[in-house]
Amino acid sequence: MKLAPLLAVLGHSCDQDVDISSLSCDSRTVTPGALFVAIPGEHADGTQYIPQAVDRGAAAVVSPVSLPCSVPLFVVEEPRDALAHLAAAFYGHPAKSLALIGITGTKGKTTTAHMVRDILLAAGHTAGMIGTMGAYIGREKWADCPNTTPDPLLLHQLLSDMVAQGCTHVVMEVSSQAMKHHRVAGLTFAAGVFLNLSPDHIGPGEHADYAEYAACKAAFFAQCAGAVGNGEDMAWPQMAAQLPPEAPVATFGFSPTCGVQGVTVAPIEAPSALGSRFTVAGCDTPYTIPLPGRHHVQDALAAVAVCRQLGLPEEAIRQGLEGAAVPGRAQVFPNHRGIRVVVDYAHNAASFRAILSCLHCYPHGNIIVVFGAGGNRPPMRRLDMAQVAAELADCAIVTTDNPRWEPVEDICRSITQALGRQIPWEVIYDRREAIFRALDLAQPGDMVALLGKGHEGYIETCGLRLPFSEWAVLEEYFHRHP
Repeated sequence: MKLAPLLAVLGHSCDQDVDISSLSCDSRTVTPGALFVAIPGEHADGTQYIPQAVDRGAAAVVSPVSLPCSVPLFVVEEPRDALAHLAAAFYGHPAKSLALIGITGTKGKTTTAHMVRDILLAAGHTAGMIGTMGAYIGREKWADCPNTTPDPLLLHQLLSDMVAQGCTHVVMEVSSQAMKHHRVAGLTFAAGVFLNLSPDHIGPGEHADYAEYAACKAAFFAQCAGAVGNGEDMAWPQMAAQLPPEAPVATFGFSPTCGVQGVTVAPIEAPSALGSRFTVAGCDTPYTIPLPGRHHVQDALAAVAVCRQLGLPEEAIRQGLEGAAVPGRAQVFPNHRGIRVVVDYAHNAASFRAILSCLHCYPHGNIIVVFGAGGNRPPMRRLDMAQVAAELADCAIVTTDNPRWEPVEDICRSITQALGRQIPWEVIYDRREAIFRALDLAQPGDMVALLGKGHEGYIETCGLRLPFSEWAVLEEYFHRHP
């Protein structure tokens, strides 16, 4: 692609006949003919690596400051925003051929995205999905994503792939970090979904405070042609205020003031799933989902609301919800010992309370919880999780999660100090052994909740992601103890 049309999207002109073969914001990945975008980062300033990028063959540079350079250099005010617009242009603006549905909120993005994707498929559309678990075309895994919302280079490449594969719709999780770092700049979403907002992702490397976190979430809705929001969440008015004046708006929740109102919720049980049956005001036939609890029904109400706004048929909505199981979200591991084993991604106090509370709605003996906490994250998060575990579980096995650069011994000590003497607990640093111990303790009728890892297939420690699958551990255990 020529440099001139790329720069035009940034308001720059260029009279040099320069071919651009690729885009890069990491000097280590620059190849001959690349356009290098120098981004000031949290740990390193990209402008320091301009000479390295040029040495590796960069044909031009975009920078926040003017510097001596042997190739054409163009100054922009916000390089991250520039990168998003450049990526869109380089890949031929694939989003213009897609109906994008963006989902944001502190909790429930992945579950709601799966529900909406499955409804679109049931309606006969070819749909893509991008989020925490990677990128999918239909139900086929297409690519891994290092972030919930990928950086613009990967994002627009994925959107281009999805257009080439015949997708008409893409469901995307949009994180607050994505908004802060301009990853979706320039995109227009056919519909946006707001699920909820609670204090999270606040601290070094994330958001300075709750106000910034909320503002980043709200900024997303300025890019939405329509939206549905949780009518019971106090932050919804802040989100809705950012919408264009002509945008259609709907609400969901359990309050009579919500446009899509959940009325009743009842647990349903199967050998391989804990599910829910719920009703919606104005509709006599109940809906079912293979997920437990009011919080998952809230996600389903969001899916119903946005899919109705998109004009999808009721039959497809019901069919999509019925099959919308999500890996690592209240996922039941079947076994013949009469123990209910539940794998869930819960990794903060709110999600702990949601999953453990709903487990109480099903027949159970003792509830044994296995959990740790992520390292290099606000310490209050682990203390709050411990308090919820003490309130809603009968026994805890404290273990590793993703310690990152923090000693696992320090993390576990903080958790056990918060547990105190409220419930029996043990510390087993090896997560595999911790799971084995919980299963050894469990008796028929008990529940074992493995919290924090969910779908993740690794444990992150000291800069490495070591392979680890809770599902594989469970298979090993029950193979040994049929």
